[in-house]
Amino acid sequence: MAYNHSAPGFRYSILVIFFAVLIHLAFGFILGLSVDEAHYALYGLYLDWSYFDHPPLVGWVQSLPVHLGWPDGFIRLIPEFLWLLGLLISLANAKMLVRRYQLSLQYLNIKSVVWWTSLILITGPLFHVLAVGLLPDTLLLFLVPCMMYLTLRISESLSERNPRDFWLWILMGIVLGLAGLSKYTALFFALAIPICLMYWHGLGIFTRLGLWFCLIIAGLLISPVIYWNYQHDWISFAYQFGHGTGGSWKFSRVLVFLFNQFICYGILMFMGIIWTYRRHMASPSILLYFFFLPLIIFAYFSGGGSSLPHWTAPAWMVLAPMAGIGIAQAWEAGRRFWIAFVLFIQISICVVGFTLLFFGGVPGVSMNEPMGQKNPIADLYGWNDAGQKIKDLSEQYEVKFIAVQNWTLASRLAWYAKPLTTIVLDQRVDQFDLWYGALPIESDALVLNWSNMAFDPPVSDTGFESCEIVDSQSVHRLGRDISKFDFLLCKNWQGNSTPSRTP
Repeated sequence: MAYNHSAPGFRYSILVIFFAVLIHLAFGFILGLSVDEAHYALYGLYLDWSYFDHPPLVGWVQSLPVHLGWPDGFIRLIPEFLWLLGLLISLANAKMLVRRYQLSLQYLNIKSVVWWTSLILITGPLFHVLAVGLLPDTLLLFLVPCMMYLTLRISESLSERNPRDFWLWILMGIVLGLAGLSKYTALFFALAIPICLMYWHGLGIFTRLGLWFCLIIAGLLISPVIYWNYQHDWISFAYQFGHGTGGSWKFSRVLVFLFNQFICYGILMFMGIIWTYRRHMASPSILLYFFFLPLIIFAYFSGGGSSLPHWTAPAWMVLAPMAGIGIAQAWEAGRRFWIAFVLFIQISICVVGFTLLFFGGVPGVSMNEPMGQKNPIADLYGWNDAGQKIKDLSEQYEVKFIAVQNWTLASRLAWYAKPLTTIVLDQRVDQFDLWYGALPIESDALVLNWSNMAFDPPVSDTGFESCEIVDSQSVHRLGRDISKFDFLLCKNWQGNSTPSRTP
């Protein structure tokens, strides 16, 4: 089946991808860094072999623009590029599946599959979040589809009389190593590779020289993470184990997690997969391990309260080509009403999300109204100005330490108020303790308090002797206040404080 670059489906795919890129670029310059984005940008500022909560690649890839002082919008070109690469590899995977399984059905052609695969991915709301913000999962949006692509290519090579798979194994080793440098949970996606290859070619794959070179390369690439953890008493592994097991397990949390998956990635995926495997495509069902293995593991973690919706994004990325084949078949077979209806719902969710982001919450609703008091979108506005304000206050009051009472406040403040030292006053051990240490006894500090995560002033016999508000700053967005920062001058630190949230 020829791949027709001039086909309408290909042109339409390019058009919607280009439109999505423009949206990402716009929001990349409008929004401030999120909690996690700022945290990983600090990785790029404080280069190391690894970090307390994640491997180092998410910091390494943005180290140069961070040290060059690029604005946030330009740094965000990196996740945009990774998202685009992942999408293009997914389209290549769709083409390979059509060719591999000879899906020359009456209504199926590659241009239709490419169109629906791209549309499925672009109407998945959470993909846009990872395309704007650089998280470890953004790296996996590119690397996991590469795993699937190389798995198919290696399988094709092993099916030949004279296999030429050595360099494919080398590339696989590089991809696996980079995935291991991105996030520990990359292992859950990589497990599908030997399962698929053993299903197709048996245990003979273990006789391939390239496989062992693949494992050696992957091991060498992830060795910095092992070395760093060895130096730090395996602190990262201990943290991830405790974080993954979570607390008491509840099945209701799993149901909430699965419901969020539908909202975040779209029902169109499931419709496509059901049609694909119900009708004509039983042969490549083994590839679903790339999706279901991580989904089941993360769903189990969610029962303990320790799984987030974006962790599964790479799994949905590799599912899209298989779903795209099914939707293309169903559309041409006349199932158009329900496909169009679900597509309309997904696009509407995306539009609502973009609208809330642009307005900084519900349009016309300020922080003083009940609906605006717990506005999560306000988190993305005002931190740059707050960082500059606290730097000015630091000079005015001759205080060299700034502090917060929760690490999620620390990441933005440390980024936007750099090079000031940002101290987290709670007792939780985290990356900020490794970077900045503890606040010296009897020191003074400027403490930031934010209206959407407000704490009582840290005054006690073991905390500060006194705190007073020396300045305040409201965050304005399109004619209304969406949040507020208070800046407290706190004196004579005694070494211990238990943060207490303001009711």
